Amino acid sequence: MARARTNRRMDRPREQVLEAALAMIGEQGLGTVTMASLAARLGTSGGHLLYYFGTRDGLLLETLRWSEQQYAVQRAPLVEQAAAGEGSLAAVLAFAEVYLPLDDRDPRWLLWLELWARAPYDPELASAQGELDAGWHRDLVALLRAWLPGITDADALSDRLRAMWDGFAISIVNGGGTMLREAVVEHTRATLERHV
Repeated sequence: MARARTNRRMDRPREQVLEAALAMIGEQGLGTVTMASLAARLGTSGGHLLYYFGTRDGLLLETLRWSEQQYAVQRAPLVEQAAAGEGSLAAVLAFAEVYLPLDDRDPRWLLWLELWARAPYDPELASAQGELDAGWHRDLVALLRAWLPGITDADALSDRLRAMWDGFAISIVNGGGTMLREAVVEHTRATLERHV
């Protein structure tokens, strides 16, 4: 017997779809997120999702952008401190905490890593990831300059820190979990204390 589709109307269609996609990635991995499985989870039709996002890749790219907007909101108070000239080691460490995966099931990082691997073959995705990276870089440079006003190359220090965090992030989501995350923050502290 065929199951009837409810095709319910969503209150916040775009956000609800993106929230559900990110939740599915964290729970089951990116491979299970299809338009059909996402539509079933939301009680709507695949056609409804196609109307908003066009393709699965379009949906995943929008999910990444939306997720990164949430993290931009989290780091905004730190950037405001930097703009007021109130940078500190604690603020940079707090920035690292926002940057790093929460644990080995962090859906933002699972999505990011999957799309990162596709970027060399997809110019739109590569461009979007470049823009998102540039935002993290810009904010970290502002924080570093506020905390270390005499630093000669905040851009290079930002590049080194983010490269270190990216490398450790891969290890965190590949099973390193929260203990490795805590160790990364301490590695960051040790690296930055050499600049004081």
